[in-house]
Amino acid sequence: MPRRRRLSEIERSTIAQERRNGVSAASLAARYDVSLKTIYNVVNHRDERQTANGSRSRVVGIRVSDDDLRRFDAALSRRGITHRSDAMRRLMLAAEGVFLPDDEMCDELRNLGAALNRVGNNVNQIARRLNEAKVRGERLSYPASSHRDVRALAGLVFDLADQVQEMSRARRSVLDLEISSALAGLAERNENGAE
Repeated sequence: MPRRRRLSEIERSTIAQERRNGVSAASLAARYDVSLKTIYNVVNHRDERQTANGSRSRVVGIRVSDDDLRRFDAALSRRGITHRSDAMRRLMLAAEGVFLPDDEMCDELRNLGAALNRVGNNVNQIARRLNEAKVRGERLSYPASSHRDVRALAGLVFDLADQVQEMSRARRSVLDLEISSALAGLAERNENGAE
């Protein structure tokens, strides 16, 4: 009897998922070059795998670009972390705290959006008056007070942009602290040679 190849954990997980989605066992057996019995065993025993003593039975696979991976490795290296899997596991466990929306920032952005709407309305009114005068063939009046008003509007827009950038920097700092906290301890473990 010819020996069949051994399935990887990712292949086992994929087979179980595809069977749940209705793919036939015969087509899976042909695709993975295994017997029908192997396919049935994978499906029947996938959910029965032991998870006692904290063993990890699930595999998470993601595709990233070379640049994404370089940046991730650089971030881990800055923190003295050498094992991607440990870092990803810690980040997954900390996801509830890291990925929560920032209510204060949302309120600030809502207020800034309202302020920008007011600026937009004022600019539209200025443009409308100038266009009406042009259509009527009138000389466009643009007194010093209008010039001051437009400069004030421009200043407000620049101030709003600065506020958005500052909020973004502050949020990034908070996230960096939360991520650093989630990854705390990994650098020391790596230095001691533990996995």
